[in-house]
Amino acid sequence: MHNKYLILFLFLSTTIFSQNSNFDKTVDSITVLYKTYKKTLNPEISKIAINLVDKTQSDSLISKTYKKFGLKSFFKSDKKTLILVKENLKKLYKKNKDSSVLAQFYYIKGLEYRLLYKPDSAFYYLNRSKNISIALKDSLSVGEKYFRMGIVQYKVRDYIGTEATVIEGLKYVEPLNEIYFTVFLYKKLGNVLMITDRQNEAREVFKKAYSFVKNNNNNFDLAKLYASLGKTYESEGNNLKASEYYYKSLQVDSLAIKIPHSYDLALEGYSYNNFKLGNKELALKGYLEVLKSRIKRKDVNNYVFSYSLLGELYASTNQIKKAIYHTKEGLRIAKKINHSERILENLFLLSRLVKGEKGRLYLEEHFKLNDSLFKRERSIKNQFAKIRFETEKKDKENKELKIDNDRKQLQLESEKQQKTIGWLIAGAGIMFIGFGTTVVLNRRKKLLFESKLLQIEAREKERQQIAKSLHDEVAGDIRILHKKLEKNKLVEESKELDRVKENVRSLSHQLSSVSFDEVSFKNQIVNLVSDYFEADFRIKIKDINTVKWQDVNNLIKRTLFLSIREAMQNIDKYAKSSNVIISFKESKKSLFLTINDNGKGFDTSSKKKGIGLKNMKERIEEINGVFSVDSLKEKGTTINIEIPKNGN
Repeated sequence: MHNKYLILFLFLSTTIFSQNSNFDKTVDSITVLYKTYKKTLNPEISKIAINLVDKTQSDSLISKTYKKFGLKSFFKSDKKTLILVKENLKKLYKKNKDSSVLAQFYYIKGLEYRLLYKPDSAFYYLNRSKNISIALKDSLSVGEKYFRMGIVQYKVRDYIGTEATVIEGLKYVEPLNEIYFTVFLYKKLGNVLMITDRQNEAREVFKKAYSFVKNNNNNFDLAKLYASLGKTYESEGNNLKASEYYYKSLQVDSLAIKIPHSYDLALEGYSYNNFKLGNKELALKGYLEVLKSRIKRKDVNNYVFSYSLLGELYASTNQIKKAIYHTKEGLRIAKKINHSERILENLFLLSRLVKGEKGRLYLEEHFKLNDSLFKRERSIKNQFAKIRFETEKKDKENKELKIDNDRKQLQLESEKQQKTIGWLIAGAGIMFIGFGTTVVLNRRKKLLFESKLLQIEAREKERQQIAKSLHDEVAGDIRILHKKLEKNKLVEESKELDRVKENVRSLSHQLSSVSFDEVSFKNQIVNLVSDYFEADFRIKIKDINTVKWQDVNNLIKRTLFLSIREAMQNIDKYAKSSNVIISFKESKKSLFLTINDNGKGFDTSSKKKGIGLKNMKERIEEINGVFSVDSLKEKGTTINIEIPKNGN
């Protein structure tokens, strides 16, 4: 088998590199490589395909190929290919500064964190990708990312959050008459309704999902609908009705051949409900057939269900040895894939099946795991935090090295300037003393300005550490306590704690630093204002492209960003405005920002001014800027900001 793929590699490599001038044949070669990769999941094949597509210099084909291989590698848990795609997307963005490429980079990075079982990080990067897609007005891509975000929330049992996320996604894709993600979003909504005991609503949603595909005459979609409806009745304890719907799903022609995964789920559901109805022989036959199919397809993640169900069935028929064997296998696999519910179920069943001390130990392990769920999750969270800390430490070291190099370069330039000035003074005499004095004064102002910027930078690092602590520790602890309250059915307390959690998360994101190295200032501003867009609330950004942002210090850009964010929050909360204009202007020495709204205005002479305006004023004046506010009641408010580029 290995020799077969080696020959394929050599053949494709020879064919590809002899035809790289022929675009159509290159596309055909990539298609062949993709089909081969789907069968083999060999990272070397994806590497060849990516190297090949890079040579075409066609950004659209490159982006499309990256996404195909990236998604397939995620679904097949091929981390090597996923990382390769992510790194190449990063290089492509640095090359062309295309926001759509950045959105794709964040998307793949979010999927990578899903494979690493880091739901917070996965959600964060998927959300960043979604916000860029919103700014680009790519509704289909927005819907896709809402769907992925919903899955992340669903995995950690944030069902209320999942429901809200899925509904937001439907708002974007449903008007497009798009089928694929519309159906997926409706199915996920149905699952949430089902698991939160709203079975009638769930059935209506599943039927609505099917209404989008029924015109395609696809019986396989009908099979999935029957299985979903069966699951709703199973959740209600109506095993007879559930088995009827699972049976309808199994009757769809060629389901076992065309979609074996769906066939196995339907047969497993049919068998389980018959077991509950007392038809144990029929259930055993179905369970064994499903297990055989999953072993053949290497469907490892679903082995646990087959073994656990067989253990339960054999236990009910007093076949203790078989019950113990299958339950132990179910426990082993559940631990491997970190499926807490199945671990607890198998431990409890083993405690009943195994006599004596061993049985007691299984029960003790069950109680210990159940009682220490908080500690275990805290331990996992600490491991994730450690990984993030080590990564950030390396980034910090690199930044400090860059700052040190910049300082040395500045020192060399300073010494060179001083020597030049000295020779000029010595050679030209008293006529140049005035000029020298001016240079020294300007340089002193510049150094003072740079010193202030360094102070701001240090403060921002401290702010970022606080944000990390809020996000990683405080929000994490609240989230765990929230789950315990839900488990104990303390609904009102749970809702109040959820509100506190969201406030902490919001505060941590407000405190966290904004990076202008990976995302341009323009895109950061677009992402910021896009969160406030409403049908009756218009925001216009003027002349942002007239400023050479790459030449502007990042701390000045952050000061402007924070000022805009504070202003937008105030306008949204107090102004009752329908129109906002954010204008930029650049002169040789200064940057100008004007924020104008047509809201209700306020009395600027009043001593009671908001802390937000006070903070903005202090932040601007700290770097030698000028801040002013003009406002007339019922006429609106204008904020004017001027910041010098170098402190002069």
